[in-house]
Amino acid sequence: MSRLERHQKNQLTAKIVVFSVILLIVVYFVLTIGFKLLFSMSLFIAGMTNKTGSVPLTKTSDIVGSVDVNSIPVATNSATITVGGSVMNLNKIEFYINDVKVKSVTLDASDSFNEDIGNLQKGDNSVYVKAFSSDGQLQKHSKTFDVFYKPDKPKLDISQPADKTKTDNPDIVVHGTTDKETFVKINDSPAVVDANGTFDMDIQLKEGDNPITVTATDDAGNTETKTLTVTYQKD
Repeated sequence: MSRLERHQKNQLTAKIVVFSVILLIVVYFVLTIGFKLLFSMSLFIAGMTNKTGSVPLTKTSDIVGSVDVNSIPVATNSATITVGGSVMNLNKIEFYINDVKVKSVTLDASDSFNEDIGNLQKGDNSVYVKAFSSDGQLQKHSKTFDVFYKPDKPKLDISQPADKTKTDNPDIVVHGTTDKETFVKINDSPAVVDANGTFDMDIQLKEGDNPITVTATDDAGNTETKTLTVTYQKD
């Protein structure tokens, strides 16, 4: 072996030795300090997560509460109505009509309510609900709803034909007036009511007596009915 070859072999051997020493140092670090450091960091992160997740809601202000009304009439013919809805994290319910508290209830285990409340005034009424937590620190207010109370029957005037009319025409026009926004049926068929409450309908007559029943119903559920008879006689 020449001197150059011996020199190159010695350099290669030195490099292998140095690399082996470095590798041993790295392995020792990983097996001792590295694992301990990784384990300690894992415990720290786990401890922070558990601490954050286990913080209790100690204040009422931390609790989310709500009250919703999902059942209430728009119009009624009764001074008493039924109001239904639900609450979350609240259990004392107060009902208000025209800013006056008319009823108060406490929910035991339920998160819903369905209560009859009264003392509506004739005409427009504002209705809303307040809900409270058991300690009284959390309060929620529902939307305000407009409820129209109309205890009276709708007007119903039939101008033609007159009761006990006799005719030789097989067709007759029923003409009359009622209140605005009122639904009219003539012999169970709906009639068209204009913006002024006027209605007309053609009726085909059969030979003999023809009873004609006119019914007017408003949006509050009030109904007025009138019946007349028209006699059809052929020439």
